[in-house]
Amino acid sequence: MSSVNSPGSHAWQETVQLLWDILHRVVSEEEQSAVVEKGQQAYMVAERLRQEQVPYHLRGNMYASASSTLHEVDRIIRMLTEQIRLQNLTEDLHRIHLVENRRRSPHPPLRGSLEELRQQVEQFGPGDEPTAPAQGRIVLTSHPTESTRRTILQHLAKIATLLEHVDGPSLPAGTLHNLTELIRVLWRTPNQRTARPTVMDEVELGLYYIRKSLFHALPAVLDDLQRTLPTPAPVQWAIDSWIGGDRDGHPFVDVAITQKTLQRHQEVAVELYLQALDELERTLSAEPLYIHQVDLLNRWIAAHARIFQEQAADLQHRYPQEPLRQMVGLIAAKLQVTLTHRLGGYANASNFLQDVRQLAGHWDPNPDKWPVELRLLMRQIEIFGLHLANLDIRQHSRIHTQAMVEILGPDYEKWDDEQRIQAIHDAWKTPPPFIPQSPLTQDLKDVLELLARYQHLSGPEGVTHYLVSMAHHPSDLLAVLFLMHVVDPRLSLDVIPVVETLDDLQHARHLVERINRDSLWQHHLVARQHYQEVMLGYSDSTKDAGSLSASWAIFRAQLDLTQWSKENGHQIGYFHGRGGALGRGGGPTSYAISGQPSGSVRSVLRITQQGEVLSQKFLLPEMAYRSLELMIVSHAKAVLFPSSDPNSSTREHMDEIAKRAHRHYRALIDDPAFWEYFLSVSPIREMSALNWGSRPSWREQFRWEDLRAIPWVFSWTQNRMLLPGWYGAGHALSSFLEEGYTRLLQEWYATWPFWTTTIHNLELALVKSDLHVAIAYHDLVPRPLSAMFWPKIQEDYNRLHDALLTITGHDELLEDQPRLQEVIQWRNPHVDPLNYLQIELLAQFRQTGDEALLPLIAKTMEGIALGMRNTG
Repeated sequence: MSSVNSPGSHAWQETVQLLWDILHRVVSEEEQSAVVEKGQQAYMVAERLRQEQVPYHLRGNMYASASSTLHEVDRIIRMLTEQIRLQNLTEDLHRIHLVENRRRSPHPPLRGSLEELRQQVEQFGPGDEPTAPAQGRIVLTSHPTESTRRTILQHLAKIATLLEHVDGPSLPAGTLHNLTELIRVLWRTPNQRTARPTVMDEVELGLYYIRKSLFHALPAVLDDLQRTLPTPAPVQWAIDSWIGGDRDGHPFVDVAITQKTLQRHQEVAVELYLQALDELERTLSAEPLYIHQVDLLNRWIAAHARIFQEQAADLQHRYPQEPLRQMVGLIAAKLQVTLTHRLGGYANASNFLQDVRQLAGHWDPNPDKWPVELRLLMRQIEIFGLHLANLDIRQHSRIHTQAMVEILGPDYEKWDDEQRIQAIHDAWKTPPPFIPQSPLTQDLKDVLELLARYQHLSGPEGVTHYLVSMAHHPSDLLAVLFLMHVVDPRLSLDVIPVVETLDDLQHARHLVERINRDSLWQHHLVARQHYQEVMLGYSDSTKDAGSLSASWAIFRAQLDLTQWSKENGHQIGYFHGRGGALGRGGGPTSYAISGQPSGSVRSVLRITQQGEVLSQKFLLPEMAYRSLELMIVSHAKAVLFPSSDPNSSTREHMDEIAKRAHRHYRALIDDPAFWEYFLSVSPIREMSALNWGSRPSWREQFRWEDLRAIPWVFSWTQNRMLLPGWYGAGHALSSFLEEGYTRLLQEWYATWPFWTTTIHNLELALVKSDLHVAIAYHDLVPRPLSAMFWPKIQEDYNRLHDALLTITGHDELLEDQPRLQEVIQWRNPHVDPLNYLQIELLAQFRQTGDEALLPLIAKTMEGIALGMRNTG
């Protein structure tokens, strides 16, 4: 076998095969039945179907022989799933080593690297330097269909650590033994939960990624960025989260959960800083001869020794000749009492940072002589403060309306927008009391009181964003201002409209213009330095309009809003609510950043990272560094070297393309028979068996309108169609090409980052789709429905395939990314047997109603999601 460290193009596949061989030995030892043999037979059947293009209905049954029990089927599914899990891990390690190899030979530099940025600045000058750094934020979000348990992630991290030391054609006996036993641990660990996870489980999973990699990798990238450039860094990044704060349609997020989340953020921040200080205490071992301003240092130590007498005496005893270590120990003592608000603790992160800067000055006035541990600690404090991650609060506008009815009377619900606004103004000076009449409005009042208390005790840094879902009218935003004013006038939050339907995106500027004519809102923005943020919802807009139309609507909304902000002297920031899947705005984040309008990235840019994206990007420290580097360099380039925005002619052409794609997409999903087709061809009805996330898949009723975008995309990922990621684009692009616009679309592809990114994502969606497998799901569909919809889907797929090749000038999809192409093409067939097993289990369950089959169906879903590297 070749190591994952080997540069050979097939080395990672050989490593995968090694891990599979070990897995098969473990399974053979652990299980009584012939699980390995039958699992391999399932794969061979699937391989024959693919290679020989055998029609699915002639394949024979894959599992329901007289000798197969449900337990056996369960173990076969588990083995196929673990094969994919180990394959994914090996792909990630291989990517890490490719990156490392490229860094060692920087000609040309690695794409999206700090070295590439340095060379670009050196060649073209510092570019369009901002007056203040643009702000970037990763926003961690939970995921209703996230399938991987934290325990499994921890086992995978251990396997990855062991594989890091593998080098050469064979494994030493000790390494092979350790690897075998780690895989045995993985096999013996339940891979699915028996109960639906709680919100706090999801909070802890987000904290796991901060602990595991983000707390160290993000400061390291930003430190390297500053040391790479000759001028101040053009961007600064930090971490936000809405896990534990997002209560829109989430019955399990209440004030107690939000309070516990804020508490856990602070506890983990202190825990991580104490670890960093412990490391720093071992590093700063200078004797007084080398210490600068030692008298000032001694006075600081003496002053704090009066408060922390026991700790100071112990430090003096341990380090009599090393006063800097004494100072580090006393800083740690101050930190330990901070959360209890006792005497001697830090009132805020600025005071903490001030002490660490004084410590650094005592070590050496020259920052270039500071040890890396000291530099990174200061970066960590600047990024994470004492709050760790800024918690977003989100609630649906109808809950605010319900509260306003309780305060201002039942007529409020009947009034139009202007009447509501007038009522808010009339009641502002002497508002009636807020006496909640329902659990939802009680929680609303409680959480606003909690946020006010938190800000009073801990400052505003830990919670500053209040997102309003389905904010269609100015009164939807003013209602939140009024409720904040009623509960506690000191409460200070950005009130952020979530613009998430096609209609809302098209009217986003109108909403912002109208709200900014209101005097209460103007006063609110003055207090926030004229900063307005808007959240752009990719998931619902894509479900509503299709991927191509939604992408353009989001781009168009930013153009309009950015122009408005320039005309009115405001700052505007954008929160991109992107999912991991291509049907929810997914695709490489760095490409997405470079594809935004030029003015939209210069203030605040927030981007969600969720579900399987978190484990793919941030499970391994090296992968976390590379993922963050790609995002931050892309943001820096977009700030320093902005691309030109499309002219009026380009906008008109794109409007027409988007209109055609939208019309074609809606013609499919608005067909009265499509809902029944969707229920038949996907496992959406059986998702109730899953215990993957804490949030329900449906907002209210079991119908398309109330189905959340995530399970909508998840279902199409399971049957390998990935329809939301591409349908409608085939008709729009092919018709435009037929009308003589080939050269125009090719020119856009070569020169316009938005279009380049759009075409790349469409290519990726088609390559990850697999109509060979998708057609097999039509065994589950009544024949009249198959005849009605499948030919349309095939036609749009084929038209899009040909259109993409024409636009890119390539012979194959993803031709310019051969490694990605190879990985997907090698991975996809290994998912096939799980799809075929799922089809058979779905058919049997729908025929018999045997609920013993549901856990097996759920396990096929996990395996397929891992194989597609998207749950939704």
